[in-house]
Amino acid sequence: MVSMTPRPLCSFFFALALVANVLTVRAEENAVLPYTLVIKYLELFQSLEHLDRIVPGLLVASTDPGVKPQDIRFRALTQSGWQNFSPDNSGNIRFPDQPDWADVVLLSNQPKGSLQLGVGFSAKLPETTRTTYQELMRLVPQFEEALTALAKLQGQPAPEVKGLSIQMPEGPDASIRVISQKEQRILRAYVTGIIVIKYDEALWLENPPVEFDKLPIGIVPLK
Repeated sequence: MVSMTPRPLCSFFFALALVANVLTVRAEENAVLPYTLVIKYLELFQSLEHLDRIVPGLLVASTDPGVKPQDIRFRALTQSGWQNFSPDNSGNIRFPDQPDWADVVLLSNQPKGSLQLGVGFSAKLPETTRTTYQELMRLVPQFEEALTALAKLQGQPAPEVKGLSIQMPEGPDASIRVISQKEQRILRAYVTGIIVIKYDEALWLENPPVEFDKLPIGIVPLK
């Protein structure tokens, strides 16, 4: 069920992770991340490369609300020396595809038990403000396939994707128009700038034009 005031996209994207994995804690004072876990997700992403309209991502967040994503640092000692990694402002973090790093452990600068690793998927953004209902909603089966594969990997039930959550740049004044022959539907943003558009079989069959006020800045699945 969608709340009455959906969260901004960066938070909503992290919430899409079917499981939030608390980073492994050993004897160290700080949280650590075994690279074997990273490899597992990178292999999943490779298996989903045929889904050409969505982008997978790894996200890191702290359980301490005072710690921003950009405050988090990881380092790893590899055969070529120390490697450093940190997430961007939204928590997205990129790691190289290095299967030979199976024994590598990433050391963080944050206390043990305070970090979470999540997986999410977002859409490649449209380049124009006008599209069709079918063109937009073709994202739904791709999101569903990706989240089903993630659920299988994590031993979770397969999710149902009911539509899309679209982040608009203008905030609460933004809207999306679905120009159906029966009636024009105007979907308005919540205060967070999120617009929810659910899949509708009748609209799929009609395939009306869809117009954005401005280009979206993010699109994620609606569960």
